[in-house]
Amino acid sequence: MSRMTLHRVTLGASLMALMASTLHAEPAPALVAATTTFADLTIAPGQIPAAPAGKQLTLSVDGVELPLAPGHYTGAVTLSVTDDIPVNYHDVLKHNFRAGAYVQDGALVAGKSALATVTGATITDGVIQNARITSRAERFNGIIITGKGHYRLDHPVIEMTGNGGNDFAGYGAAITATGDAQLTIERPVIRTHGAIRTAVFVGGNATVHINDADIEVLNGTLPADYTFTVDMGRMMEVPWMLGLSGNVRATNLVGNGTVYYNRSHIRAQGWGAMSTDDSTHVRMFVNDSLIEVTESGYGCYSIGDSIDTFTRSTIRAADIGCIMAAEGSVVFTEGTHVQSGRYGVMMHSGDGGGRLVIDKGSVMQSAQTAIQVKGLGTTILVDGARVTAGNGILLQSMENDDPFMKAMMRGEIPAGMLAPPPGVAAAAPKPKPSPDVLATFRNTALVGDMFNARPTGSAMVLTFAGAQITGRLSTATVVAAKGVEPTRATLTEIGHVVNTPGAVAGGKGLKVSLDGASRWRVTGTSYLTDLTLAPGARLEAASGKLNLSVNGRKVAVKPGHYTGAIILRAE
Repeated sequence: MSRMTLHRVTLGASLMALMASTLHAEPAPALVAATTTFADLTIAPGQIPAAPAGKQLTLSVDGVELPLAPGHYTGAVTLSVTDDIPVNYHDVLKHNFRAGAYVQDGALVAGKSALATVTGATITDGVIQNARITSRAERFNGIIITGKGHYRLDHPVIEMTGNGGNDFAGYGAAITATGDAQLTIERPVIRTHGAIRTAVFVGGNATVHINDADIEVLNGTLPADYTFTVDMGRMMEVPWMLGLSGNVRATNLVGNGTVYYNRSHIRAQGWGAMSTDDSTHVRMFVNDSLIEVTESGYGCYSIGDSIDTFTRSTIRAADIGCIMAAEGSVVFTEGTHVQSGRYGVMMHSGDGGGRLVIDKGSVMQSAQTAIQVKGLGTTILVDGARVTAGNGILLQSMENDDPFMKAMMRGEIPAGMLAPPPGVAAAAPKPKPSPDVLATFRNTALVGDMFNARPTGSAMVLTFAGAQITGRLSTATVVAAKGVEPTRATLTEIGHVVNTPGAVAGGKGLKVSLDGASRWRVTGTSYLTDLTLAPGARLEAASGKLNLSVNGRKVAVKPGHYTGAIILRAE
């Protein structure tokens, strides 16, 4: 990395002291017409230089990008003048990007690149090799790739300190890919320390392949005048209603982007590691990688027409392995291992319609509930995989206890939302997916309970094929574990509930089907509305004798189809 010599004058210093320290320094011009380099430069208070109209100005010292602020600067001091890079986010927010390197249609655009901030690089047709970018100012982009054509970044090393500008648009990201770009990034090393200072942003119709990445993002300090909001483009911290804290997402995938992470290590301190948002049609593939969230947050987030696929990878998340929102889907396959400090997968918002797949030797271990479904319909497949829950609840369906979503369902605009998300009002209505939770378990042995605590609005349909389950499968009612509704002050209580198994009159209930190679060992009284036992299926008490009653009448346990008020008890 380049070294710099920099002497900054505090705002409270006297003008006399500033003049004495810069006796031989060249004063900054009021207007910088073209990129200019100085050996010794003074920017006096109230005399910040400007670029011509339609241009941007970037200060760097010895290659390090710095805030354009009063001070005395020595070394290779450069005031870079670059063409403006306007970005209009959903016709709601207008941004003016600056970047160390700007590539369009497969070629570097020197007029839009503050190349004094890019050190050690070899730039040839279609490739930037060994670029080193260090940013100490806010809202500065490292490298932007847009337009059409193929490009490669070989071993970029990027360090950024200070807040980003809009992580829905890639404003202030270390690497941003948009348009129809086809980008390959080899061996990137990225460190960011700031709110919404994303390491990798993929949007537009871009397709990005990232190999052997080493990425870490740390929380920043929110602006003093910032107030909580979930408005897209203005949000600078994770919505606390998810039960999480933090203010930077390591990666974000939006629009129609596609991204592949191979053999990579990605760490986030808070909020989340692998995010999708503001999506039209996005696909994420994570292969042979380690994903970590160390203090609070999720390993991945899938929203809208989004599928996050993890193959032979490990997720270690402080709170939630993955979150599925609306019709978002997640796949854990080929030995992927998910470890979470609270919930394995949490589903929330919208009507649902997404799909969760855990298969081919994958393992999901959660300290609390393994799979939590809040107020939506979904399809779940566990096939040849292992799922465990520290609190003994493998699958929980319930109404959404998120205070924000509850307010929206009452027709209110909650505090923190100024307007509906961009494009929502104009979006064409979609057919609503089924509200039911459809879960299939194959070739697995499970220990734990499954509760439908939303039986009046959503059936839970459990299908076992060549599988064993030891636990309770039942309709239930739930209450907050501490007896009061969670708030921001008690955000980790969101999702923490206590079930009371029982029949729920007038509901859609719970259906259980066992094929001839499946076994259910009942550990506690369970309430169903539909039970199918194929010839060869085993239904028994974990201890003692099983009592099966249908509509108040005791019946023998044998193959068949039973409907009505079904109760299973161990005697």
